[in-house]
Amino acid sequence: MELDIAGKNFVVCGASQGIGRAVALALAEEGANVLLAARNEGKLEEVSEEIGAAASTCAADLSNASGVDKLVAATEDFDGLDGILINGGGPPFGSAFGLSDDEWEKAFRVLIGSPVRLLRALEPTLNEGSSVLFVTSSSVRQPIKDLDASNVLRPGVAALVKVLSQSLGPKTRVNSVAPGRIATERSKSLDESRAREFGISLEEQRANFSRNIPLSRYGEPEELARAAAFLMSPAASYITGVSLQVDGGLITSVP
Repeated sequence: MELDIAGKNFVVCGASQGIGRAVALALAEEGANVLLAARNEGKLEEVSEEIGAAASTCAADLSNASGVDKLVAATEDFDGLDGILINGGGPPFGSAFGLSDDEWEKAFRVLIGSPVRLLRALEPTLNEGSSVLFVTSSSVRQPIKDLDASNVLRPGVAALVKVLSQSLGPKTRVNSVAPGRIATERSKSLDESRAREFGISLEEQRANFSRNIPLSRYGEPEELARAAAFLMSPAASYITGVSLQVDGGLITSVP
């Protein structure tokens, strides 16, 4: 299938590692230009060197207005944007009552407040037929133990996707991908916490959790990236307002 994104311009947030890095690589492999955004300048440069001439970087903290302004300025070299990947760090681990007020407020800023600010600023630069893709979590459909900030706020992100798909259409499509257990540093951190709780090794924890996944394994970032690149491309031209699970069948609820 031809994604038809050669020469098109994409902003990839959280591009220094994990899912963001994988999506940036997938888009670049299809011939797209990618503006890599994240706080860690050193890691961004490593990804940029891996991609080559099609990549540029913007080291910025997108949780504040000055970081958003810096990213907007960096897009001025593009002839408009054809896609934006909204992807950032996950909220802190903890139960609803165990999280402090500051942690709840920070989780809201990371998952909803900052993305709204960013898209408000970048919306005028979006080209006809462009797309926005949010990276969410399986917690959109099913709560995850000790991740209550995600359990509460991620469904709100899915609702935001529905709202934006209506307000930004028909010029721009808005969707989300809901990863299950993908082999990233964040899932490793969660597994390490579980392993300590149960008094087992990290390898045992991963094996135990994999038994809950119909495909019996964790996904690779590249597998999610392929789905993301499709949704961000003209190949998905009649898909908007959806949350696509990329989880190996982990979530079994219907619908």
